[in-house]
Amino acid sequence: MSWQTVARKDIRDSIRSRGLWALLALFGLLVAVFAYVGWVDEGSAVEPFVMLTAEGFGIIVPIVAIVIGYKAVIEERRSGTIALLLSFPHTRRDIVLGKFVGRALVLAVPILLALGAMFAVVVTLYDNPPVGSYLLFVGLNVVYGVAFLAIAIGLSMVLRSGRQVTAGAFGAYIILVMFWDALITVLWRFNPPNLQLPDWALLVQLASPVESYNRIVDALFDLEPGLTPTLSSAEAPWYVGPEVAFVVLMVWIGLTLGLGYAQFRRTDL
Repeated sequence: MSWQTVARKDIRDSIRSRGLWALLALFGLLVAVFAYVGWVDEGSAVEPFVMLTAEGFGIIVPIVAIVIGYKAVIEERRSGTIALLLSFPHTRRDIVLGKFVGRALVLAVPILLALGAMFAVVVTLYDNPPVGSYLLFVGLNVVYGVAFLAIAIGLSMVLRSGRQVTAGAFGAYIILVMFWDALITVLWRFNPPNLQLPDWALLVQLASPVESYNRIVDALFDLEPGLTPTLSSAEAPWYVGPEVAFVVLMVWIGLTLGLGYAQFRRTDL
């Protein structure tokens, strides 16, 4: 037995869960809403539709990922089933890797189905849609969701009670998705946001997974950077590029899982 067994069990449990089907329904509703609101007239430009979709998914995908991931380990510890899992030839690493892979696949299903349906909308309603960029956009949303899934699972490994994990996971969502820009403003001594950020503050702002997601979307569809005029300048720092933004997302995945596992491995269960 190995991590594949744990992953298969998580997938089977998710298929029987009403929560997954509720997620599919939610994303299906989003497809309909974005298609209706984003389409202006036949043959119009696809960019407003993409921007609307990215704004919606940028807010919703993280919370879906957190809901899927925040109970991954703490629930096994609270119920005592983690001792049963470890009584088989599983290691703690197998449990963590299996939980992560299984729930990442569960998360990918509604995202891929929703964006697949949106792809049909794009090629039907818009002239000369950027198919290659859209397919990369689909993959980006999966990676973006997995970054928040890793954060949730990492907290599930580190914290000791369900209440702490719940507060930590949804607190992370509020800080990273809703209030990160406000945090940078506070760090920058309340300077007006329309002024150019110093390099250190810009670097911190770009470290957010949400901003990394937005930067890559801007690059895929040649949209104007929405963060600050500095990003469209020829003198923009090297770290504002979409390649660095993708690395930032991968660092969020590796770092949160790595730190969480390091603590989980030493924890007395």
